Amino acid sequence: MTRGKTGNVPASDPKRSSRNREKLLATALHLFTLQGFDATPTAQISKEAKVSTGTLFYYFPDKNSLIDQLYLSIKKEIAEATRSTDNEAQPTEQRLEQFMRGYIRWGVAHPEKVRFLDQFCTSPGIGAAVKHEAYSEFAWMLELSEAAVREGILRDLPFAFHAVMISRVLNGILMLIESGTAGLSQDKIIENGLEMLWKR
Repeated sequence: MTRGKTGNVPASDPKRSSRNREKLLATALHLFTLQGFDATPTAQISKEAKVSTGTLFYYFPDKNSLIDQLYLSIKKEIAEATRSTDNEAQPTEQRLEQFMRGYIRWGVAHPEKVRFLDQFCTSPGIGAAVKHEAYSEFAWMLELSEAAVREGILRDLPFAFHAVMISRVLNGILMLIESGTAGLSQDKIIENGLEMLWKR
């Protein structure tokens, strides 16, 4: 994959600069989920975002940098959305369920971002350092899952196992809600889906 050219420094207005970066990320999100990473040239991203190619390369030196930052920004958004409702004074099971429901609420509101993560979570195009940084955003979940295992709420299996399985079930819930093919209400899909995750 070729690296892009160094772009010109954009206008000094910080609000405009931030808007341009966000427009590029939003446009890349849409095009990557619609067309795939390899089939989406940076020229198309800048054109559809109505931003110069030089500005794109100022923020993102190449397409790999763009997908890295998009992935990281979405992971941070999820971490913030789910952590903001966490209450350490609550019982472990309640905290864990609150996290799951928080993720579902976020996912219902951001279906395109869910599709992006589902498509690209195992992509070799996303750097290991970026994945590690994204993982660190959920360090509190590691402590929570360890407590859940100690208390017999979750099976005694590694955190990586629980992280993958929980994310798959939650994304399955979101997929069924979006598709409308389950023959169940949104609440029924959520309740039955979450029930699959607990140790019974």
